[in-house]
Amino acid sequence: MKAQPQHELPSGPSKTQRKRDSTALQELGQLLTQANAGTLAKCELPDQVLAAIEAYQALPNKHGAQRRQLQYIGKMMRMLDEASLDRIHAQFNRNVEMEKRRFHRVEELRDRLLSGDNKTLTEALSEYPQLDAREIGQLVRQARKEQERGQPPGSSRKLFKLLRESLVS
Repeated sequence: MKAQPQHELPSGPSKTQRKRDSTALQELGQLLTQANAGTLAKCELPDQVLAAIEAYQALPNKHGAQRRQLQYIGKMMRMLDEASLDRIHAQFNRNVEMEKRRFHRVEELRDRLLSGDNKTLTEALSEYPQLDAREIGQLVRQARKEQERGQPPGSSRKLFKLLRESLVS
């Protein structure tokens, strides 16, 4: 009998692991395509990746164009070193957490305004002078009427949108 040649085990990550890593980077790229320009600027992305993300946002979702562009973004992300990827990931997650906290603060302010506390409106106007007191008061009254009548909360949503837009600037 002939002796079978012994095969050396491949060094480095397995094909499955490389595929998982590739998919994870593509998913991070997809999250970045959904981020606003301020978040992208804070992530300090390389110019090539930023250009690929902007190209993705301009593409129609026809014939797999966006899917192919996401694959390209994933390829660009694989070319980055580990430290850059860690920094981008950490900054993106930090921005998401900050956005969640800001959203909850706006939601809480809206709820306090709708609860009927007049002191809240005065405090909000002193803290955020860019707010329009007349418009906020009108939306609060309309939202309370809607709540009493059991109607859909249209004015409450408008109030939230107004607060969110005013507190961003």
